Amino acid sequence: MSNVRILIVDDKQLVRNGLRLFLELHDGMSVCGEASDGLEGIKKAFELKPDVILLDLSMPTLDGLKAAQLIRQGSPRAEILIVTSHHSLEAARLAAEVGASGYVTKSLITTDLVPAIEEAVNRHAA
Repeated sequence: MSNVRILIVDDKQLVRNGLRLFLELHDGMSVCGEASDGLEGIKKAFELKPDVILLDLSMPTLDGLKAAQLIRQGSPRAEILIVTSHHSLEAARLAAEVGASGYVTKSLITTDLVPAIEEAVNRHAA
């Protein structure tokens, strides 16, 4: 896999730092930017044109579902993964409806996030 550029959008600095450290341990993945709410995430998505955007579901100003919908409209090629502490089939369904490529709960990040990123990137390349 070539270098996958990732944008992290989460309102908690600790979560952004942890995701950055975790992702940069994996060859072929680099974090190109971070945002602390949905509005900033949209702006950075259009500005940085990442391959993958990790969006938290619950954020101030603009939640992850609305941000995903707006990013999808303006940047249809970006792969969007919802990364959240909420384990909900309804939220996963809504994420898919707004164009997210996947849904990963934060409790399963160490086992599920990298495969979800790889799957999204491979699906995009096909």
